[in-house]
Amino acid sequence: MTSVRHTPPGADRSGHPAASHRQGNLRSRLRGLRRSAAPMVKTLAHRAGVFHAIRRWRPNRHLAILRYHAVCGPEGYTYADPHLCVSPSAFECHVAYLAANYHVMPLPEAVARIRERRPLPANAVALTFDDGYADNLGAARILHGHGASGTFYLTAACLGGGEPFWPSEVRMLLGRIPPQRLTLRAPGRRIHIPCSTPGERAAAITQITHLFKSYPIPVREQLRRQLRELAPDYRMPTIMLDWEEVGEMVRLGMTIGAHTLTHANLPSAGLEAASQEIATSKAVIERCIGRDVTMFSYPNGGAEAYYTPELQRAVARAGFLAATTSRNGFATAASDLYALERVQVAERLEDLVFALEVERFALSPR
Repeated sequence: MTSVRHTPPGADRSGHPAASHRQGNLRSRLRGLRRSAAPMVKTLAHRAGVFHAIRRWRPNRHLAILRYHAVCGPEGYTYADPHLCVSPSAFECHVAYLAANYHVMPLPEAVARIRERRPLPANAVALTFDDGYADNLGAARILHGHGASGTFYLTAACLGGGEPFWPSEVRMLLGRIPPQRLTLRAPGRRIHIPCSTPGERAAAITQITHLFKSYPIPVREQLRRQLRELAPDYRMPTIMLDWEEVGEMVRLGMTIGAHTLTHANLPSAGLEAASQEIATSKAVIERCIGRDVTMFSYPNGGAEAYYTPELQRAVARAGFLAATTSRNGFATAASDLYALERVQVAERLEDLVFALEVERFALSPR
């Protein structure tokens, strides 16, 4: 009689439980290899001229509005999310490549073409910067050095020694608060937030940022005061532009746009307060630079709602001619001028060019 050998769970056919564990490790290593190979493939394709060939074979007739934030190295990670930072050296590479291979144009000119249904130049690109970090002055100088320009959206009340920029203050305060379990009091509830280890602090930044976005401005400010009480001796360094620096950017040929007064999450603020944030930011910036401000960017893009049709109408009523979102895509004649798509940038030039020349086929306008 022939015996049948049963393979126990977790074992291979030789009956060794460790074999399936080895297979799992192999699968994990293969996944890791694929992830690490993707940047390598982009680099090889870039060096081999593949992206350049695509650009010549199939010029992009849509507008790529690039979405930058801070232009800094690791020294800026205390005030800006590292995922939103591009180093000055990388930015220099971006601009040099874009100026040599694309039609870099001011956003207001591109908006005028879309509004008037005039065709865009082939491979048109516009550079935009959200928030108003002081490091953006260096970016403006780099752009000017390459004969290009960009649009810089300013959080108007946070410039020139004004109110601390709250997304940065959250990051910086959590770096100063002693290890503990935070308790914040919000209307009708208490929020307990572990904040002892580096991993918990990183998660706390995300959680508190979401919390700030979810409430009207007065509640956001109550929560901010509670955080400040946990680090009473801490004073925010200067991380935002001042108006003299903004004036230099204007003289360098940059476009200045508005990004609200205080980086409020506009749907959470309520229509009346949101409309004031939108309109007053325009008035403040115009008074300080002596020029019309016609471009707007909605703050707090991401998973949470950050603009609505009602807010789009409020932006139009305030006198803006266009508004950009954080929705990943390319702008066309079919785009809503008050909800323009943008392309998120990355540190590596290869990743940016891959988005412009390959991902554009997947990010066709809706």
